[in-house]
Amino acid sequence: MNTSRRQFIKTMVLGSAAMSVSGGTIPRSANQRKDSGGEGRPNIIFILCDDLGPGDLGILWQNQRKCKQKFATPQLDTFAQEGMILTRHYCPAPVCAPSRGSLLTGRHQGHCAVRDQQFDKELPNEYTLGSVMRKAGYATAAIGKWGLQGGKYALCWPGKRGDRSPELEPGHALLRGFDYFYGYTGHVDGHFHYPLKYNRPMYDGYKDVTDGLAKCYTTDLFTARTKKWIADHHKAHPKQPFFTYLAYDTPHAKQHIPTTSHLTAKSNYPEGGGLAGGVQWNEDGKGGQINTAKGSIDKGMHPAFANAVGDDGKPWPMPATRHVTMVRRIGDAVADIVQLLKDLRIDKNTLIVFTSDNGTHPADRHQPDYFDTFGPYDGRKRDMWEGGIRMPTLVRWPAVIAVGSKSDSPSQFHDWMATFSDLAGVQPPALCDGVSIAPTLTGKGKQLPGTVYSEYLQKRGKTANYKEFEPSRRGRLQGQMQTILIGDYKGVRVDIKDPNAPFEVYHTLKDPKETTNLAGKPGVPTQQQFMAAVLRVRRTNATAKRPYDHIRIPALRGIKVRPACLLRKTYKGTFSWVPQFDGLKVLQEKVVKGIIPATGAQQFTGYLKTPVGGVYDFALKTKGKAIVRLHDALLINADTNYTAGAQALSGKIPLQAGIHPITVNYLPNPQDSSLSLQWQIPGGKMEDISPEYFSCNKRMKGKHEDE
Repeated sequence: MNTSRRQFIKTMVLGSAAMSVSGGTIPRSANQRKDSGGEGRPNIIFILCDDLGPGDLGILWQNQRKCKQKFATPQLDTFAQEGMILTRHYCPAPVCAPSRGSLLTGRHQGHCAVRDQQFDKELPNEYTLGSVMRKAGYATAAIGKWGLQGGKYALCWPGKRGDRSPELEPGHALLRGFDYFYGYTGHVDGHFHYPLKYNRPMYDGYKDVTDGLAKCYTTDLFTARTKKWIADHHKAHPKQPFFTYLAYDTPHAKQHIPTTSHLTAKSNYPEGGGLAGGVQWNEDGKGGQINTAKGSIDKGMHPAFANAVGDDGKPWPMPATRHVTMVRRIGDAVADIVQLLKDLRIDKNTLIVFTSDNGTHPADRHQPDYFDTFGPYDGRKRDMWEGGIRMPTLVRWPAVIAVGSKSDSPSQFHDWMATFSDLAGVQPPALCDGVSIAPTLTGKGKQLPGTVYSEYLQKRGKTANYKEFEPSRRGRLQGQMQTILIGDYKGVRVDIKDPNAPFEVYHTLKDPKETTNLAGKPGVPTQQQFMAAVLRVRRTNATAKRPYDHIRIPALRGIKVRPACLLRKTYKGTFSWVPQFDGLKVLQEKVVKGIIPATGAQQFTGYLKTPVGGVYDFALKTKGKAIVRLHDALLINADTNYTAGAQALSGKIPLQAGIHPITVNYLPNPQDSSLSLQWQIPGGKMEDISPEYFSCNKRMKGKHEDE
């Protein structure tokens, strides 16, 4: 993050009046009664759909189709035209649990604790979007599907509602940084869109409120509750910005559709939107908790599709009509929320992100190839091809984002923590793997390159045998899958059994359908480069083992270094966590002989020379807090859940002999700035790393500091 971009954000987004708080500089006020037009930090609404494919939007795909098997999404098209389309925004994994885990913790699948199909696994008690935004001064709410609660009754099927105890769920949203929660805590609960009919527990905080939800359809329920929370918050605290995580459980199967309560010849959604129209929350619950809890359930098909016929002249199959009805309902709900912001006069300074957790699904008789809801790509849910991980992503922020804009810059879910931190005026946690994409959104400053990395295991799965897919890809085994971007080139490999299995290479801008494998072509990253990149960016996970876990992380080659030194930079500021230091002014920069702490926030950068190849162990001890990375891999976390003065261990990490870049972000204890970094060389004992094993860039000027 460069200085010019940060200055732009301060003047355009933060406003002039500010006060110093823990974690950085934040403005004294956010929203005014009148729409601020960009002054003050933005309110943020993150809307996450469940299994919405990249081909489910008219503006992205359906409008281009030359056939009868297509459908319009006018509300989402309008939303897209009012802001920016991120054409290469990737989910972390092609299924929901790891995608949500990476999103909420700001850590890609090389570091996230939730991987593969670990549904209902406890979200770690580390920094989350909720806790970071709350610390930045935002009110926070999570509404909709959670699915990362942990606890005894994970993956409960019907008949188990009475056994559930959300207050005993260790990863509950209220314990992960959110001031308010309304929704399903369990993963499987989100498969059912009428909670009372299907005996799925809906919670307001820790209270089971399901019995009052007769005829309540979840898309409407979550929308109405979101509107109610935003309106109430703005009335009570008009100057405090808010962060809302709205996680719809649609259009995921089962393919339930709304009630018939407001079905007309042209629409099935209540007229208007915002404060007075659209779906409404009934505070007393009389006549139903929401105004659409009337009529016949699961019968409110959108009238636009009532008489639709396919290319064969036959009516659309019922699963297809239900699917498009669910998608249209989401569009109407988004427009309803936008109207609320306009009614409250906070629309211009509210940033809304709209995206999906993974590609289109084939469940409950839904046939993605009927409408090609995978878009112009190959792949669907559980595929590592573009259709499984390239998400339909729209961003709207009227005060800042140019209308009708588009960006091809690659990004991934873990970048949102860094982005929202940036816009909130705080430094992102060093634990976060992301980079701020504010330059992309604002058009100001230089966009730093980020990491786009995914790994996933789908046992016995195969890519669908759709005629739209490349012949060589149809029916192909999935198994262990892995992908990473190097520039615009995507390296991807599937059904990995050999740790040295080669990558297929595709240019994701020129060839989004991945038709031409460029592996081995001149000017294209080599197999060695892709292998090195995936090994240098991740750590192993005991619950998600990979065939390449034991491969030694490659050392750098051809690097000229200056022996026995590190570069130490110090920074001004008080921080609530060990921060990323990008964009902060350096107070002092010195070349030091090893890890020699100074006072204040600081960062050590340089290289570590491993004398032999093998499995290493590292340990760190400090009275303060620190984050250590080797290459881009997280080596040691001595920040979250770290007891001052204790020994923080790295776990085993296989390394080649040679030079490895190392970074230590450090917040010393004001009374005791000691910092000890040790290692255990293969066959040796745990001991302090001698300065002779450190080095820094050969071109670096200055002499060693004599300390």
